Amino acid sequence: MNIKKRIRPFYQLIPDLLLFQFVSFTILTPITGATYALCNALLRTSGTVAVTSGNLGFLFTHWQGYAIIALLVLLILVHVAIELNALVLYCDKLLSGKKASILSSLKNGFIALKKYRSLHGFLLIVYAVFLSPLLGFGLSISLTSSLSIPNFIMSVIVANPLLLTLLIVATIALAVRIIINCFIVHGALLNDTTLKKASLASQKLIKKNLRHFIKEMLIFAVLALLAVALPIVLFSVAPLIITQLIPMSEPVMLFSELFFASILFIVVAFSFLMSLSFLAIKLSTLYKKYQNKGEWNYVPRAKRKHPVIIALMIILIAICAIFSFYGATNFNELFRTKVKTELIGHRAGGAEAPENTVRGIEVAYELGATGCEIDIQRTKDGHYVVNHDSDFSRVAGVDKTPAEMTLDEIKQLRVDGEPIPTLEETLEASRDKVTLYVELKGDTADEQMADDAVRIIKEYNMQNQAVLISLKYDLMEYVEQKYPEMLTGYLAFISLGQIENTSFDYLSLEEQLATKDTIAAIHDKGKKVLVWTVNEEDDIRHFLTSDADAIVTDQIKLSRDIKKQLPKRNPLEVILQATFY
Repeated sequence: MNIKKRIRPFYQLIPDLLLFQFVSFTILTPITGATYALCNALLRTSGTVAVTSGNLGFLFTHWQGYAIIALLVLLILVHVAIELNALVLYCDKLLSGKKASILSSLKNGFIALKKYRSLHGFLLIVYAVFLSPLLGFGLSISLTSSLSIPNFIMSVIVANPLLLTLLIVATIALAVRIIINCFIVHGALLNDTTLKKASLASQKLIKKNLRHFIKEMLIFAVLALLAVALPIVLFSVAPLIITQLIPMSEPVMLFSELFFASILFIVVAFSFLMSLSFLAIKLSTLYKKYQNKGEWNYVPRAKRKHPVIIALMIILIAICAIFSFYGATNFNELFRTKVKTELIGHRAGGAEAPENTVRGIEVAYELGATGCEIDIQRTKDGHYVVNHDSDFSRVAGVDKTPAEMTLDEIKQLRVDGEPIPTLEETLEASRDKVTLYVELKGDTADEQMADDAVRIIKEYNMQNQAVLISLKYDLMEYVEQKYPEMLTGYLAFISLGQIENTSFDYLSLEEQLATKDTIAAIHDKGKKVLVWTVNEEDDIRHFLTSDADAIVTDQIKLSRDIKKQLPKRNPLEVILQATFY
């Protein structure tokens, strides 16, 4: 395998691809920002501050919702025109040795949108916007590049063998469809044909060259991983070696570590920035080869000087040096070294005890949790018991819902030997120990449940030690408006708009929604942020060192141990974690 020959198109075309990325960014950034600003303005005219996972119906019941959908569709089409169509057209010109005009490629990219007015076009957009990011490979757009299945949904799927099998089968089926149609954009744009015909042509090319295609893409993937991994290893190990070999003061050591970390950040950011362009180049080279029955090969370009890129590299290195000097002299202000984020047991005691039981609350408290989250549902005779699922089949082996059973019947059930508690029993177990986050759950989560929960909490005089929470936006607004003296929280995993302007005291965000900017915006409004459900070690470490007020976790013991170890990190560990998570 001639590695130099394989990577030549990529490193020779970097200047051209960087210029394309710069132009794309310059165009897309203000358009995207303006679109979101218009969406926020439309929401304000309706009296709604945000569309979230709990009130998605707004989009289909108000004219502002339809306008927002139209704006987002237009934004997606703009991204497709630039990041998919124009990129493929530009790469083809570069590889053909012809004069490659970015403006011409952009113009033709928008013109090519008319080809998407078909079922194949709709499916292609769904693939590029949703499926490709979810699967983690293929041509996609930056607008949805971070899209993934929420962790709380994945945990349910992984725990259910049938759902996990269906997911694996569906993923394989989608992957196969994506692979055999990987040249559909090339065919439609470069051969000026319909997407349907381009799809059939792509399938024929792949079937005829399947073995070669798989080999080439595997080699491409390995080389791409090496290109990212080697700099990470080099710039991560270098400061350790240097600080061991050369005696230096603490400020100089901090400067060195920050400098290497910032250079590494640039290298990794560059790799991700160029990943889509490099994939487009690779697919374009294979398409040309297969179209010409293997007779096409990349013609190396004459060596070119790139003073602008050299100047840019010097500027970036200078910026890294300035940042490193500032960071070394203001380390504690710039990096979070103290851990203030608290622990909340998911379903009472998480994985440390039978879920949603009094024993769970006791164990969580013993392990250092300052709060416990529970789920309540109404029984047939009007009481409130603690259970997460719609029925008791998983936890107690009884295929009945709480609403189908009386309290006496439910009290006969056991969750790993522990009785199913009432809301009253969990309040008593939490008193003066932990804050109880009471989620109004399931089909019986209605205004009656809210009224009863408030009444019971007040009877126990625990208004300041209990927070009513729910995924149901309208229900939590009802509680907030009728009982302003109560603490309220809203759980969200999707948000468009200004979620920080909601009226709730707590906002409980799914991990992907809990970005630094979102947390800061919520704190600016005087509200608290919970992040759920944080169970993986890297995620626990990240959110414990974030500005979140607390994490909701099943892994209370692991989280406690990590929290104890975090203050003992050396500066390099602090820097690398802050830089790359």
